[in-house]
Amino acid sequence: MKKILTARQMRECDYSTISAGTPSAVLMERAAMSVYKVLLERFDPDYTLIVCGSGNNGGDGLLLAQIMHHNNYKCDIWYVGEGHTMSEETERRYNEALDLGIRFVDVPDIDKYTVIVDAIFGTGLNSAPQGLCEDAIVAMNSAPAPILAIDIPSGISSDTGKSIGESIRADVTVTMEAYKRGHAIGDGIDASGLVICADLGIDTSVATDADGIIPYAIDEADLSLIPRRKRDSHKGDYGRVLVIAGSIGMSGAAYLCACAAYRTGAGIVEILTVEENRTILQGLLPEAIITTYSQNSLDVSTVISAIERANIIVMGPGIGTGTASKVIVKEVYENCTSPLIVDADALNITASENLSYPTDVPVIVTPHPGELSRLTGRSVKALSEDSWNSAIEYARNNDIICVSKFARTVITDGENIFINMSGGPSLSKGGSGDVLAGIIAGMLCNGLSPIGAASIGAYVHGKSGDLAADKFGDYSCLARDIIDNISCIMKNAGGKE
Repeated sequence: MKKILTARQMRECDYSTISAGTPSAVLMERAAMSVYKVLLERFDPDYTLIVCGSGNNGGDGLLLAQIMHHNNYKCDIWYVGEGHTMSEETERRYNEALDLGIRFVDVPDIDKYTVIVDAIFGTGLNSAPQGLCEDAIVAMNSAPAPILAIDIPSGISSDTGKSIGESIRADVTVTMEAYKRGHAIGDGIDASGLVICADLGIDTSVATDADGIIPYAIDEADLSLIPRRKRDSHKGDYGRVLVIAGSIGMSGAAYLCACAAYRTGAGIVEILTVEENRTILQGLLPEAIITTYSQNSLDVSTVISAIERANIIVMGPGIGTGTASKVIVKEVYENCTSPLIVDADALNITASENLSYPTDVPVIVTPHPGELSRLTGRSVKALSEDSWNSAIEYARNNDIICVSKFARTVITDGENIFINMSGGPSLSKGGSGDVLAGIIAGMLCNGLSPIGAASIGAYVHGKSGDLAADKFGDYSCLARDIIDNISCIMKNAGGKE
């Protein structure tokens, strides 16, 4: 996992690494090479425009131009900084580019390039872009070519994620060593596009927490935290999940949640749902055990028996907020002895009935902003503007793990905070949250801690959505497409133990 740092914290890390013996020139070379590799992997570098400012971000771009020149790629440099304000390292790279004969342009034909690289400001921005820098940002955004931003899109605050005046809308951002807060909040979420974190060998352990809890981003490497499956094992070794989901006309919620739990690793999944859903679910998911109840005359003993059989419980997807559902939620809270994931309508019932979560079992709640608003009494706008702290506060106040489904999902137990950097607009479909709840249950079955299951589960959910978007596009993805891609992620999962 990677830290998510403020500009000040990142400067501390840079300074410490340089003081320990790694020259700044070496770090710049590593940064430029990292961008070069991404450029080749994801774009057509046939004719590249690199737009450079006067700071070290511009130096990264100038050095990138040299690498491309040495590898026989055609590129132009559009320098938009002020010469007398150049950093020492940037001035050196500027002169090297001139000596190599790389073409500098004053008024580029912006429509002819196959890709554009933004190397104007990086994390050094402290005021709105002006003059030529502002003009360059407007021109770049109007160009047909995709944009790769170095470190953070120019015009976006590294700390707040807010757009300060005109800002770049990047397709991909390559950031150095650690994510920046501006990638994960505010306007920076959309502006950054896909964020790729490059390893430069910078020591981030020296970052202090003077700005509060240091968040972490989950990435693919963290899949190794999932315990490897033993050959000498059976279904009973991987948990029995009870999925309390679905009402009349809402069988899909139960199917999506249960199927996701199975796909992620659950050994046995039992679905507790209304009798009307039995035939539908037996056809959709024959692997699941189906237990039913009457919505009009609930037998509480059926609910309690199912609770007693379970190792892990997911409650809420599509259950509605009627009388029977309210009784079930209360019975689960009173009788649950297993880790509990509370989602969707169970959260709405918790809010409307002013219920308290169990205190003697791990509880993971998965609200979207509207549900969190009902739970806290705060407006969606207020919660969204302070997404990290609002999730931390709710987790602390209720002694639970909160998985807040903002644009960047926030996972916190009140003491630690993880931000999921995977996923995108493809997840904005009905049923997506049901899938996430099932994935988290599957992760618990795999032996992860509750906070680990919630965090890595959110990453798998988002990454599966990304793969689905690659196939179908953001508009056309369905929740079932997310499930279909879980296996692609889980194939790379599993550590040595």
